[in-house]
Amino acid sequence: MSRSRRLFAGLFLMQLVLLVLFVACEAGTRWWLESRVEPPTWRRFASMEQLSQGDGGPAGSAATGAGQSADESAGAGETGANAKRYKPHRYLGYALNPGFRSGKTNHNRHGFRGPEITKKAPGEFRIVCVGGSTTYTSEVEDDALTYPGQLQRLLREGGHPGVRVINAGCGGWTTWESLINLELNLLELEPDLLVVYHAINDIHPRMVWPPEAYVGDASGYRGPISESNFTPALWEHSAFLRVVMISAGWMEPHSYATIERRLMDEHPETYYGDDFRSQKLAGTYPGGVFRRVPAGQMLDTNDPRHFARNLKSLVGVAHHRNIDVVLATFAHSNAFPRQPRVSAPEYDAAYADMNAVIARMAGETPAHLFDFAAQFPDGPELFVDGRHVNERGALLKARLFAEYLVGAGLVGGGW
Repeated sequence: MSRSRRLFAGLFLMQLVLLVLFVACEAGTRWWLESRVEPPTWRRFASMEQLSQGDGGPAGSAATGAGQSADESAGAGETGANAKRYKPHRYLGYALNPGFRSGKTNHNRHGFRGPEITKKAPGEFRIVCVGGSTTYTSEVEDDALTYPGQLQRLLREGGHPGVRVINAGCGGWTTWESLINLELNLLELEPDLLVVYHAINDIHPRMVWPPEAYVGDASGYRGPISESNFTPALWEHSAFLRVVMISAGWMEPHSYATIERRLMDEHPETYYGDDFRSQKLAGTYPGGVFRRVPAGQMLDTNDPRHFARNLKSLVGVAHHRNIDVVLATFAHSNAFPRQPRVSAPEYDAAYADMNAVIARMAGETPAHLFDFAAQFPDGPELFVDGRHVNERGALLKARLFAEYLVGAGLVGGGW
């Protein structure tokens, strides 16, 4: 056999071995996703097709038992209109889809996470928690174990049986959406207390350039909603490659957090937050616009004035309706090097800016200030990614909020 033929045969054999290894890895990964993981892990690595079909994953679609009711089991595999976590909304851009069910995660008919909200009973004291995914508690599957769910339980067990806590958080929402949602949906629920927990999603709109793009309606950050602008790349259909790339931080999941940004959100060319993240992960920062304008300078130029305005408006609307408001500072952990939005110095400084605004707005308005960030540990053990808490973190978060609300005399509800 000639040298060229031996080389060709060797290359062919190598390619064949690599193909067999890839097929084996792909089959093993698909088996693992379909039969061995819990719903949060499944949602992280599932494909867009699987998510759109509403499949809740192996643990979410299992038969009843192990603490799961028949209703919960039925919801895990729901398809059709209620299969998607989000829906487009005329005024909010997008909102939670009423009736969505996956495992122990449920949206009620009002479009909030948790059980149905009935007519307010005499003596009932209603607390509404507003914010983004950190209020929704996206990394905790069970509604009852979210931070608002645990807050209700702790307050009731602590001598306030008439308290009802409503989880009005929505992944990706900023104070813009929470302010509109207060007017459109929350006031009619007759809340007695509003707990506002925002910061991270209001940092992203500051990552725009030129400065003229930083405008009051956040249009430099978010464009019109479209449900058809995200098409996964061909290789993203591979379960093995998705797991590897997502685990390494080289791509974002096809899960609901990604759907919010990549399926329903069309960012204008003036937004550079995703570029910052990808460059930090790839080790290529500063590149592109950041060669001319470092991210720190961009954030300093686009100061959090719109965040301050929105908080002030939230407090003003609530106060006009005799609703008490608690503004809570935002906690994060920078112990996650593969998460630039918590570990990068630019974001670390931005959190401090936002928390300073929260404290200032509490001083300038009738709102109460809870310096939650000063009390919540910043180690990695309570977080999934440095900003979203795990179940342990959600419990401590709820406990700290409960202690503050009771200590400040802000809780009623003694049927």
